[in-house]
Amino acid sequence: MTGALNGSTRPGSTLAVLITYYGERELLRECVESVLAQEGRPDEILVYDDASPHPAEDYLPEGFPGRVVRGAVNRGPCHGRNVLLREATADYVHFHDADDLFHPGWCRRVRETLAETGADVVFTEITSYRDGELLAERVLGLERLEREDLVRFCLSGSMLVPSGTYRRELVLALGGYREELWQTEDYDFHVRMAVRGPQYAVVPEPLVKIRVRAEGRSQKRIEVWTSAVQAVRLLAAEIPAEYRPELAEAAVRAGSVLYKEGALAEARDAFRLAERIGPPDYRGQRGLYRAVARTFGAEAAEWFGAWYRSLVPQGFRARLVKRGL
Repeated sequence: MTGALNGSTRPGSTLAVLITYYGERELLRECVESVLAQEGRPDEILVYDDASPHPAEDYLPEGFPGRVVRGAVNRGPCHGRNVLLREATADYVHFHDADDLFHPGWCRRVRETLAETGADVVFTEITSYRDGELLAERVLGLERLEREDLVRFCLSGSMLVPSGTYRRELVLALGGYREELWQTEDYDFHVRMAVRGPQYAVVPEPLVKIRVRAEGRSQKRIEVWTSAVQAVRLLAAEIPAEYRPELAEAAVRAGSVLYKEGALAEARDAFRLAERIGPPDYRGQRGLYRAVARTFGAEAAEWFGAWYRSLVPQGFRARLVKRGL
């Protein structure tokens, strides 16, 4: 599957894997071993140690053929990726978290796809695990890109960092990652990248394994979704007007999660932002929610939803859902 492909084929392109690390310890070793096991391994492997109290060098396989760059102060993965981006010399870069793994065929398939298409970006599907148990065979639903605009796909929050391998010049022109974002940096990065209209190719096979861990950054829900609101606010000043409805919906999604997590002030901020960008259509919500939100606002719809779930039996609610309510 390809999108907007008309670039030149570059069969000799070089490839770098850029790994950000902060205290994952033995998981880093497993990650690097999955890189080294690749057929036609990457040309560069760089690790950024974000001032971890457990230095990355203590958890690398013996004879590690790459390089570690260690920061003096913990500044988050955005800063680490930008440092590695500048340090890399390869034509293409792949950003990877230290607790995630590669399927054995990742490098070969990415190289083949780059040689065949000359794309700026190659996306591969992702498999997710928790405690060794399979959660989802295909996390992203990349088949949607056969019928969906890349910008809208990214605005829906569907793209994750380890899916992509990017032409380094493209990421440099984009300015890399926005370092003021402590979380949801992948969402902001992919939307900004998609707006630039890169030539991209899709490999629908799951070639990367992500591990969902209770102590992982993505599990800090209030922090994640508050940062998502910040990302939406930044993107609102930059993306074309045609995508503002989808961006408004993203603000509503963030507000809904924050409301359910009890972060009411943050949720209210998200809903106000959605109205300024939109107004939103609440298209991802059920009929009753949409009706209340369009009349009284999203916060009222969330309050009504909480009341409804507490008083109406689950079985009756299920029957209403079947009727589209």
